[in-house]
Amino acid sequence: MKKMYVFVLIVSIAVLSVLVFSNPTLAEMKPIKLKFATPFPPASVSLGGASAQLWMDEVTKRTNGKVTFQKFWGGALGKAPEHISLIEKGIVDVAFIYPWWTPGKLPLGVFENAFPFGPVDSVLVWKAKRQMYAEFPQFKKDYAKCNALLLQVSGSTPYQLLSKIKVTKLKDFKGKKVMVFGRYLGDWIGACGAVPVGSMMPARYNMMQTGVGEMDLLPIGVQASLKLYEQANYQIIIDAFAHCAWDVVINVNSFNKLPKEVQTIFTEAGAKTEPIIAGKIVKQWADKAKKIFKENGVETCKLPEAERNKWAGMIPDTPALWAKEVSAKGYPGWEIVNRYQELTTQFGYKWPRKWGVKK
Repeated sequence: MKKMYVFVLIVSIAVLSVLVFSNPTLAEMKPIKLKFATPFPPASVSLGGASAQLWMDEVTKRTNGKVTFQKFWGGALGKAPEHISLIEKGIVDVAFIYPWWTPGKLPLGVFENAFPFGPVDSVLVWKAKRQMYAEFPQFKKDYAKCNALLLQVSGSTPYQLLSKIKVTKLKDFKGKKVMVFGRYLGDWIGACGAVPVGSMMPARYNMMQTGVGEMDLLPIGVQASLKLYEQANYQIIIDAFAHCAWDVVINVNSFNKLPKEVQTIFTEAGAKTEPIIAGKIVKQWADKAKKIFKENGVETCKLPEAERNKWAGMIPDTPALWAKEVSAKGYPGWEIVNRYQELTTQFGYKWPRKWGVKK
């Protein structure tokens, strides 16, 4: 019996030693500096930057300064669509990206963008998006194919219009040039008689200045960052939608090299900061944008709800188009479209119509 006790004790000590030496504690860990990149400007001038910075600050705080970041803001290491490849190839360790830029690699991307006139409550959208990630493993698998692991999801301010022209009725849109990007926003704009003009964000100021575009459809926080209010006379509240679409991701190899304790801190930092972003930071940036617009003489007007609902009825069923396209690639597109509407309805949103009707 005594021999057995000694044997068990020796084995236990050996196992403990392996765990200790292969998994150093935070106190024993040498300082780590990880490369971080994003197309977004720094925290002082963009909501996206503020969201990513909040996560990095939380990590540095919880690791007692052992983990810090070398930051490459504003696309310093590449264009916006290239950032997922920077992660995939291990050129950077962490990135803050927008999946809509790379639909070839992340087909599910920002599925919310396919829904006209969706919810604009950032907390509601975040809750629904996180539940979707939990229920549909395909989101995680797509990131894994890119050698990436999702750490934080953050939301946007509502998509509204900045305009040179006052609009109070649908007929006022006829023939007006509206700057948009993405697969489906042009269909929405065209449905009301306006002319969609495809444009990436950095070009929009000059396009409005030269008259190539007369209106802009973007999150109001982004519009403020781009100073589009300098070329606009009106903000038109249409409550197009808000999304929870900007992700902090880490290269899987970089993550696996971290001590287990630090890996936990990375994931917990995302869980802690996400509700702060959705419930506080997004609102702060929305309020900031509204204040800037007002200070620069931009008049706010709202499209009446009856006109908005009429517009929704005129738009092609773009969620159905999205579902059909991704289903052809082997994804549960119809299930995603239906579940998102179910969840957002449960959380209190009233949709102007049913989207994603399979024919």
